[in-house]
Amino acid sequence: MKPKLYIILAVIFIILAAPRCFAADTTMVYANQLNHYYIFGGWNHFATRYNKLYVSSRIANNSSIYSETSRLKTQTNVNLDVLYALSPTFRAGLTGKYFLFQDGQTYHAYDYNQGRAGIKGDYKKQHYTIMLESGYARETRLGIRDMGWYGGMELNRNISGLLFYPELNWDYSQMGNRRNYTFDNRIYFRVKTSSLLKNTFSAGFKAYNREYYITREADTEERLNTTVYIGNDLYYPVNKNLIVDYKVKFSSTQDGLNFSYYDTKETRTRQFLSLQNDVRLRGHIGAFRGYVGLTNDYRQSRTTATNPAISLPSDYIFDKKNILARISWKLTENDSLYINYRGSLLYYDTPDTNNYDDRDELSYSVSPAWHHRIDEYTSLSISGNMFLHHYVYLFHQRSAQNHWNRVYSLKSEINTNIPRIIRWNAKQEIYANYFVYDYEDSAFVHVQSMVFRGLKLQQSIQYYFTPKWIIRGYMFFRWEDNGLLDWEDFIQELTDSKYTIKIELTPGYKTKHFTIAAGPVYSHRRDFRYQDMVNYTESYHSIRIGGVLLLQYSNKITLSYRLEQIDQTGISRVYNQSGSLRFNWIF
Repeated sequence: MKPKLYIILAVIFIILAAPRCFAADTTMVYANQLNHYYIFGGWNHFATRYNKLYVSSRIANNSSIYSETSRLKTQTNVNLDVLYALSPTFRAGLTGKYFLFQDGQTYHAYDYNQGRAGIKGDYKKQHYTIMLESGYARETRLGIRDMGWYGGMELNRNISGLLFYPELNWDYSQMGNRRNYTFDNRIYFRVKTSSLLKNTFSAGFKAYNREYYITREADTEERLNTTVYIGNDLYYPVNKNLIVDYKVKFSSTQDGLNFSYYDTKETRTRQFLSLQNDVRLRGHIGAFRGYVGLTNDYRQSRTTATNPAISLPSDYIFDKKNILARISWKLTENDSLYINYRGSLLYYDTPDTNNYDDRDELSYSVSPAWHHRIDEYTSLSISGNMFLHHYVYLFHQRSAQNHWNRVYSLKSEINTNIPRIIRWNAKQEIYANYFVYDYEDSAFVHVQSMVFRGLKLQQSIQYYFTPKWIIRGYMFFRWEDNGLLDWEDFIQELTDSKYTIKIELTPGYKTKHFTIAAGPVYSHRRDFRYQDMVNYTESYHSIRIGGVLLLQYSNKITLSYRLEQIDQTGISRVYNQSGSLRFNWIF
């Protein structure tokens, strides 16, 4: 474990030390450890101006080390611009980019890097920004290195209050015999009148093409993805108490793949169609506020191939309709009532006659809630939820799996917050899930209905002995059981149950810039199997005892560390440690 720790500390030191050489704006570094699994990385942004010279750079790294073999997975991005202002609106200069991905878990089969160096210029006029760049590019994948060139262009006009917003992002590269490009073009029309009517129309076209090596013998695949979309967002006040809110979006995506199939070039094309509608009528009268609405989510997939022997993913039609409603009622200055309702019908169809996933799903959800302000420091909330879901397969081959899923829950929450004295939160919840098959009485269907029930209690408290000395506590209890269910007679036969207890207590000392807290942690879990309604045996237990440490200096350094001793059924004692270290500096 020590060599890995030295690696992490060395990387952290390098990333932290580097910015001091050129006065970076911000540097953040973090490290996480979970036994033999480490994550570390950093982010750096440097920007400065010397008269007419502008220098900007960004560096980002995310890395991981897995297990004792130190298999490293890392991703690094580096960007650098050095531009000279030739006029108040035009700058030009040098630019460079580097991207690296390495994956030791796959024995570097997917290692990839790309470097670019070229010239760049940007032109700013009023609310428009146009950027052009081009230059040398180099790319390495599967040990094969290609050299070539690249070009890019960006157009942006995105200032609040404008009517017309065009945006363009184009990138092209030629590497040996391979070409890759990205094209993303969007337009927006925004209308706002004195009558508060708002309307935004958007449309766009996206395309990206990637040709990449799949073997070290330079065999390639090419993927071309194109998307066309349009959308509209309308906000229309009918009068001072009534508003119509309507959103609609349509998109068509085509994903094409050219690949080798038994030494022959073949093509597979998959098309996705998507249409979303959301219309809501919002209103308020006196103490009542709310809305009613209809939504529709329609999606369709179709796949074709030049060779009928090629295996294709299942096509489908997904059509989901929802009825939505919400009403809130301010009963008094201290009391409010909320009710949410959702009714949903899903139609799922697969054209393949050998696929029996075709089904209808009908669901209802009702969620009432009551909020009461007890005094200026304390509030109480009581809420519930009833969710009913009917799953119906349309083909008899799967009709034995048709079922009702009925979920009920009741929650309460109390919050007390007296500044610099106490902060207390208590949550309680009881819930049950009844899973009932439609055709359980059929002798030839071997299925059994189930019931799942639970009780959850949670307490968290933060108490200030003095303005600097505090203590934090956390307590959690959960009990759950499972059993077979006879829905008609509403009889449960217990099969197993379990409970979990967690306790944490962390006294601490806190000043304006410094915080330290440490304390014990404990958790206990026991599982039971039932031979009948009375007799049961323990099937599993786990006890965790340990401690937690937190150190923080302003927002510059944060260290958290947790060490636990774990004893559990059938496994020898182990020690689990986890933590994070984070730096944040602004120069």
